Amino acid sequence: MTICPPCVIVLRWDSQKSKTQQTYLGPNEPRVRCHILSKGVDLEILGELAPGAFHYGMTCLVEFEPHSLWYEVSLTIAAEALKHGIKTEYHVFQHTPNEIRTALKQMALDVDNYEQRNSFRIMDSYTPTTPLKASSEGRAEPLLSGRSPDLQQWSKAIREKMEDGFEEEEKRWLHIDDNEAILLQFNDEEYVVKGWRTTFVPMAKSRELLTLHAFVTGIASASFYNKREAAADAIIDLKTQEERGKLEHYIRLRALRGTKFDSSWRRIELFDTNRVRLTSGRQVFSFESDEAEKIFDYLLKSFVNDHYGKKSPIDSSGWRSMVEIAKNIGARSTSLYSPRSSILLRDLIKRGAVERKFFSKERGRGGSIARIRIAYQNESVREFVDRYSRK
Repeated sequence: MTICPPCVIVLRWDSQKSKTQQTYLGPNEPRVRCHILSKGVDLEILGELAPGAFHYGMTCLVEFEPHSLWYEVSLTIAAEALKHGIKTEYHVFQHTPNEIRTALKQMALDVDNYEQRNSFRIMDSYTPTTPLKASSEGRAEPLLSGRSPDLQQWSKAIREKMEDGFEEEEKRWLHIDDNEAILLQFNDEEYVVKGWRTTFVPMAKSRELLTLHAFVTGIASASFYNKREAAADAIIDLKTQEERGKLEHYIRLRALRGTKFDSSWRRIELFDTNRVRLTSGRQVFSFESDEAEKIFDYLLKSFVNDHYGKKSPIDSSGWRSMVEIAKNIGARSTSLYSPRSSILLRDLIKRGAVERKFFSKERGRGGSIARIRIAYQNESVREFVDRYSRK
């Protein structure tokens, strides 16, 4: 099957009419039309990393550090996909099916209803490796779920099914793994690479899947990771590092075939039960320095805490002094008064990302004090804030 380039059909979810509209964006009379997951669908995380780039028939590799937020990211993507009417299957290697169902229910999803409609199901490769009994609850993926993770058996079953052809109801699913690295406990590296290249990637094209193959870092050879990466359409990294005495979590899009993208690391945080959000405005506002990004991120959180948390009016929400900003981004109190920082702040104001106001009733260096906040009246900033604050 030939797969056309990204951005051929945009799926736009119409909540009023409860159906999916298709808008064709490709050349005249294409040989194949792919269903595209694009900015129109606006999936959290994926749509923010590369709007319009992720589509069916695409194989993505997620490489995550053990302490990163991949599990929470994967649940967030799954929840958002289900809300937008995208059929989703979640492949568990190190969680029970009931753990996934419970986690999604805690995110206010009617999982039972999605399973009854056959728009959500779980592929269970965890229970067969343990003394646990298989769950009779919910809906399981029919081809591989419940099988021991023996790739020789998997490959045989998949190839036989590909020869017969997949039914339409088996096509155009979002497939998410929790940690496919568990396969290395039952198969050697070369067999996993071979199976991935000759069986799983072709199956994804045959079923027109958007697959997120997730693999923990640091447990296999460099050659293994390189071979897997060479066969992927996109590579997403997740890491965790300590900053100023606390752990910060990051995600980035490292590779995306044939499409221009931003490879910057973007901060993510857990903000609700099992749900994460990107906290960085770097990609949206094209900040050229880490300091500018940190200032914006701090002012963003300040506005959200004041307006959404403390219920303060918009006009009085989010204003912070230079000293407060410096303290919270880990800079010296005097650093934001330097000529370089003055230029930086002027640039942020000129871009329309932040605004400055002098409060005459407060004592400061010049008889009044200057406070900064995000420029909420800017439509782009307001849209970014609303996305960030959405539960």
